[in-house]
Amino acid sequence: MIKKDNVECCPCTSGLSYQTCCQPLHNGALAKNALMLMRARYAAYALDLNSYIIRTTHPASPQYGDDHEGWLKEISYFSKTFQFNRLEILSFKEKEKVATVTFVAHISQNDQDATFTERSYFEKIKDQWLYKNGQLCEGRVPNLMTTEQLKVLPLAYYDDPILRKKAKPIIKITEDIKKLVEEMKETMDACNGIGLAAPQVHHSIRLFIIREPTNKELDKNKVKWGEIKVFINPKISSPSEKTWKESEGCLSIPNIYADVERPQEITVEYINIEGKILKQRISAWEARVVLHENDHINGILFIDRLSQQEAEKLTSFLENLKKRIHNSFIL
Repeated sequence: MIKKDNVECCPCTSGLSYQTCCQPLHNGALAKNALMLMRARYAAYALDLNSYIIRTTHPASPQYGDDHEGWLKEISYFSKTFQFNRLEILSFKEKEKVATVTFVAHISQNDQDATFTERSYFEKIKDQWLYKNGQLCEGRVPNLMTTEQLKVLPLAYYDDPILRKKAKPIIKITEDIKKLVEEMKETMDACNGIGLAAPQVHHSIRLFIIREPTNKELDKNKVKWGEIKVFINPKISSPSEKTWKESEGCLSIPNIYADVERPQEITVEYINIEGKILKQRISAWEARVVLHENDHINGILFIDRLSQQEAEKLTSFLENLKKRIHNSFIL
């Protein structure tokens, strides 16, 4: 604990005592905003309060794991290995149920500087702010901070009724549609996704975006992802007889993956964001991602494409996910 004028200062370096700053949150109080949670998590790492880190990690976070015992050990190892010197807040932005905090964690290991900068993303579920994901750079990198308005949108998760609705066609590409596309781009990138459909951000319209592969590799490890493409009112036709199986996941069904069989080639006709009608023959990963996102606007999830036997293997995982997100937040 940092000492200042004989007062135990909070490890989050707010200048306040631990008893009046982060301790109430560590003892069960809910953070009023994402910045308070960010400070409390930093202090928890410094104090090796590993259970608090788990309790405040979003079930959709790539860091979330069902093996809590192993996860607790990993957090404790990190806490005990590093020296937590100072937390520097660069920016804080909040919009309804989403927020970002860009910070610099001044830490060291064996007297060697290990400082890093992160733009953290938070989401509010019910009344609780939770850490979801982050973009990280080594050292102090102020340019990770953005001056733009927060565009990240809250996601719809498994068992949300909107994911089962057939979306309505878009009649006109309005400024609101263009704004939604920009928000979907930032949301997809914040979640490290390669595709995102409008129903996943609570808009039941026939629109999705993908990050276009720059090569035709079938091996996921060799695929290189390029620019973002926008698909409005897409129509799929002429699927190839040749199919292939590959593992798929979904931002709305976090941390669950399964092999899905899909056509290797398809034809897709769609309208782009400029209002131009395009028709293309696409293959490999581009076809797979388009088919996955097109399913979303028809109320279909990738788990619906599995055999009964494969689907049954996921039943317990899906039930646990539903409980964590919708029923209670006893993590």
